Amino acid sequence: MIPVDKQVPSPHFTKGRKSFKPEAIVVHIMEGTLVGTDAWFRDPISKVSAHFGIGKNGELHQYVDLANSAWHAGRVNKPTWVGMKAAGNGTFYNPNYYTIGIEHEGFGQTPWSDRMYHKSAELIAHLCVDFHIPLDRAHVVGHHEIYSLKSCPGQHVNFNILLDLARQHRTALVDGTAPPTPAPVSGIPALQEEKKSGSVRVLKNLNIRRKAPTTSAGIVSTAPAGSTLAFEGWVTNGQPIQGNRKWYFNQDGDYFWSGATGEVV
Repeated sequence: MIPVDKQVPSPHFTKGRKSFKPEAIVVHIMEGTLVGTDAWFRDPISKVSAHFGIGKNGELHQYVDLANSAWHAGRVNKPTWVGMKAAGNGTFYNPNYYTIGIEHEGFGQTPWSDRMYHKSAELIAHLCVDFHIPLDRAHVVGHHEIYSLKSCPGQHVNFNILLDLARQHRTALVDGTAPPTPAPVSGIPALQEEKKSGSVRVLKNLNIRRKAPTTSAGIVSTAPAGSTLAFEGWVTNGQPIQGNRKWYFNQDGDYFWSGATGEVV
């Protein structure tokens, strides 16, 4: 495990993991500061926690021992994560029992710092090696993929960048080589939104993706060919499909790829 800068024990956890083991990592945004989260997770009235918190400067805090279940993802609403464990009758086992929660300083609408990206990637790599967790989008997920009423961790974390960095750290761990030198994150450190509403015609059946411009995000709905979709703006640095990174987003903050659309109407 990588060195933790500060232990901030939270009283809010379930001892053990109810016969489960860590199988995935859930990425959260604090909607606040690292200092504020430290205080909130220790407050007797909060009843919430996570295993780790990462500050914008890369500082790493630990709140709950990994052998125990932090209270970070226990509520479930219309989950899109493929790793959800069904308990029967349309219910699910509590995801807290088989996930590790990592909080990140900031807000859903603010970009991540380079240091936070790199520290998060380093931590994720260690966790994946230690617990034999595959390093992919089926096992490193956003909180909103479990609890759809939240957009957490927001639109400004790029999972492609995060996973690429984590794979670099994992390679160093496995090979026993020096870890990658922290450097400015290139590519898409934050979604660059253009605000200009309108509508486009759908050329072929088109999936609307939940809260992120990537095919890894859950499908909210599918617009049939020939229909019209309204948009509130677009980004030009979403997941590239056939070399096209432009994705529209609607008033709900969900995205659809521009390459399957025609003229603005």
